[in-house]
Amino acid sequence: MRGWSPLFQAGWVAAGLLAGTGILLLAARHRRPSWRLAAAGAGTALLAASCTGLRDPLASMTQYTAGLMVLGQVVPPFLLLAMPMPTHRRPAHVAGWTRDPGVAAALFGGLAIATGLPAILDRSLANALFSAPLGLLDLLAGLLFWAQLMPDSRVIRHNPLAGAYALLGSLPMTVVAVVWMTAPRVLYAPYLDVLCRWDLTPLEDQHWAGFVMLVAGLPLQVVGTWLLVAAPAKPPPTLTGPAKSP
Repeated sequence: MRGWSPLFQAGWVAAGLLAGTGILLLAARHRRPSWRLAAAGAGTALLAASCTGLRDPLASMTQYTAGLMVLGQVVPPFLLLAMPMPTHRRPAHVAGWTRDPGVAAALFGGLAIATGLPAILDRSLANALFSAPLGLLDLLAGLLFWAQLMPDSRVIRHNPLAGAYALLGSLPMTVVAVVWMTAPRVLYAPYLDVLCRWDLTPLEDQHWAGFVMLVAGLPLQVVGTWLLVAAPAKPPPTLTGPAKSP
């Protein structure tokens, strides 16, 4: 792909891997208030940074994608890790569908496919979905999905199963990213005649948007791989179980 140097690309990849490592580190120490405060600070900073990419969706597809991906892929785990650890298991009727892994996966993957592959939808509907304020939907989907991987909110208790869940959940976005990176034409009509930033053509801008999306999935893949192959098979039951009396 043209436009940016390999060193710049390597920086993006390193940032994605670093974010995944940071999530694992915070998850291992989330019981300490100082580490929860660090997670809150990181999540808030990333949330503010993502908003800059959403202010002008048509300025650049790469910039808009970066804002959406940070908001939906990177911000949620930090915000979840900033929450205080519950002392009791919440009743199922209180949590409801928000703790259902199937609902989380359907929303997370379905949103990526619906907004990323316009060929499966009517063009006007695809353009409306893409140009709409998708930030809140992406944030909601990210929170629900990442909650299945966090120590205090998981329903899937066995780490290998949770890891497989994470890696499978990242597949739709990975497919969309590859499609964007390799498409021979611009997929979204609103970007056909846009003068993109950084002296990129609309097609180059779309290719780089796909690269940004691919990199944004690295934190989820890092966490999923760790849970699948490196973490203990099952976390301590006290993480989400009812508090035991002394």
